[in-house]
Amino acid sequence: MGLGYFGLFNPVIVNKPTAVVSGTLVRGSHSYKIGGEWRIDAFTNGVGSGAAGVYNFSRAQTDLPYTQGQSLSGGSAGLPYASFLLGAVASASISNPTAPQGRKRSWGLYAQDSWRVTRKLSIEYGLRWDYQGWSREIHDRVSEFGPTVPNPSAGGLLGATIYQGYGPGRCNCLFANAYPYAVAPRLGLAYQINAKTVLRAGWGFTYGQTEIGQADFGTALGVGGWNTLSWSNPAYGEPTQRFRDGLSYNLADLYAVATDPGLRPSPGQLNAPPALVDPNGARPPRMNQWNIALQRQITPNLIAEAAYVGNRGVWFVANSLVNLNALTPERLQAFGLDIDNAANRTLLTSPMSSAAVIARGFRVPYAGFPTGSTLAQALRPFPQFSSLGVAEAPLGTEWYDSLQTKVTRRFSHGLQIISTFTWQKELSNFGQGYGNNIGVVTGNVNNVFNRKLQKSLSGLSEPFVFSIGWSYQLPPMAANRWVRAAAGGWTIGGILRYASGLPIPVPLSQNNLSSLLFQTTYFNRVEGQPFFLKDPNCHCIDPAKDLVMNPAAWSNPAAGQWGTAAGYYNDYRYQRRPDEQLSFGRVFHIREGMSFHVRAELFNAFNRTYMNDPVASNPLQTPTLSNAVLTGGFGYINRGSLKSQPRNGQIVARFQF
Repeated sequence: MGLGYFGLFNPVIVNKPTAVVSGTLVRGSHSYKIGGEWRIDAFTNGVGSGAAGVYNFSRAQTDLPYTQGQSLSGGSAGLPYASFLLGAVASASISNPTAPQGRKRSWGLYAQDSWRVTRKLSIEYGLRWDYQGWSREIHDRVSEFGPTVPNPSAGGLLGATIYQGYGPGRCNCLFANAYPYAVAPRLGLAYQINAKTVLRAGWGFTYGQTEIGQADFGTALGVGGWNTLSWSNPAYGEPTQRFRDGLSYNLADLYAVATDPGLRPSPGQLNAPPALVDPNGARPPRMNQWNIALQRQITPNLIAEAAYVGNRGVWFVANSLVNLNALTPERLQAFGLDIDNAANRTLLTSPMSSAAVIARGFRVPYAGFPTGSTLAQALRPFPQFSSLGVAEAPLGTEWYDSLQTKVTRRFSHGLQIISTFTWQKELSNFGQGYGNNIGVVTGNVNNVFNRKLQKSLSGLSEPFVFSIGWSYQLPPMAANRWVRAAAGGWTIGGILRYASGLPIPVPLSQNNLSSLLFQTTYFNRVEGQPFFLKDPNCHCIDPAKDLVMNPAAWSNPAAGQWGTAAGYYNDYRYQRRPDEQLSFGRVFHIREGMSFHVRAELFNAFNRTYMNDPVASNPLQTPTLSNAVLTGGFGYINRGSLKSQPRNGQIVARFQF
């Protein structure tokens, strides 16, 4: 409960002053080019919605206290709305309005040569250098987690808040430094085998963009009155406060200049500090790309092309591959605990105040540690914090290989067609996304301590993609000039795209490993069992009666064990969803320099019905029915809405003079 994240309270302003210079020199068979660019990316992220206070309600306050958030046979107890009705606040915060500005300076230089070696052979080669500065808040009003700094609020345990910049109370550092070695060579050639056949090849490095603004600008503490006060529940199931009492705090603390390493945790709480910015967070993602293509003219107006295209990418942002505050089985063994022992697992989820924990000789890690927290929390590397975020960790890797074909029918007799087919394989070690320059969406992690196991299909994998784009201009169809003027000259066009369904994420296990080691894992795949009870593409599914997914295809890992499944499987995909668009329009020339354009566009032109994706998160989920109609379960499809709209369209008109 709060103002929410609306533009009125959270204005976002982006400014990008840019300068570009280039020069060309043609001499003989060479065409030389040199150039450079300079740019400032300024990103102001105003935050004001927290100034009125934010209250969060969870199911924990009406859950069974002894469960400590564990899953109960695939389900759970407690209800957030019931906690709200009781006024039992799970956590709360209040912050002052801020307007931090991240500013990044970038430079680029390049030189290249287009060399016509012979009448049949042309070569292009060049070199580019990019330098992207660290995206720094202009007044250093940011902080991060310092894993090696003693925390006075946690009895001197390592793990405190540090503040960027130079001066008293600051780390005398930048959280990340620019990468100066982004050198990108490029090479390309074209060779005419005969009058109708051309061979083309290319290779080169490219670098993506780093983040415009630091990932923790919205939540990090800083100086100049940039602060947030927060309250969290002292123990599982206990409210941090009663809603009717409101927030009690000292206004001076909210607007204080914060350079205290012990600002987190708050007394008697386990709230989280700002994220740790990876020291290599300013390193741009790099792609090593290559291709070889054969182009053939079939007829004077028909050209066919086939190419192998591949790349290898590194240094993409993959924050999910790091968990600074997870427990390892080896760390537990150092405390005399075995994750494979049922009694030890029960002990780990018991509160520090329980007789069993005290009898084993375990004590709170520091004075003020909430005794309602579990033993597992007390044994974490940084027990004073409930969670630790990581920002800008360049640990993501990608692999891509494809066969790409294209057929082009040049414009003749009013018709033009371009058709492509791609057979590809996309792998990554961080789930979804193709790089932080377009916004990374990372997937789940099976075992954060073994990153090699993370290599899997990308969450955006589409092994087969076929598309065709065409346009046809109607010729004059009558002798009468008025009829000819009205009926002729109209253009009919379309873009049709058909592709494989996107892969379904493997479900996260329900073995409560997150309560023991604070790390998720996957269900295990059962060999020989089909993934589906009904093919998502069969057009034979009744969502009121049919569950699509097969729960027998998955088995829950044993308590305390890691799963063995990959993140995605090639034959475990959502329904295929063609994208079909048609258009019909014309340009009416009124006189010289004056024309009227009209165009009608249709989306989902053939009115296909695309049901919602089936629920695929928990194979142990029990199916639920109401009046003999499915309302939930593993493989349930919500029929209350559609994945995409039925056929719809728009009419666009433009008068140009």
